[in-house]
Amino acid sequence: MQDDEEGWIAEFEASGESELRDRLYRGSGMHPEAKFHLAVRWLREQARARRLQEEQMHRDVRRTLWAAVAAVLVGIVGIGIALLR
Repeated sequence: MQDDEEGWIAEFEASGESELRDRLYRGSGMHPEAKFHLAVRWLREQARARRLQEEQMHRDVRRTLWAAVAAVLVGIVGIGIALLR
């Protein structure tokens, strides 16, 4: 059973999410039923992983923006100090 699941997962990865989703929703048949349930679970896990990656990317962009703003402020303060001397 575990070997079957590993083979199915390799098949899912090779075909990709879009094709697998199309096969599931078109009803082109996915037998045995355990393969169908594994496909649904695998798609759910892929969507969750993608969402987590997008959230991490969003946090990284926000941190980069704040770092850039801080660098600009430090530069302005530095120029201001240099001009006052």
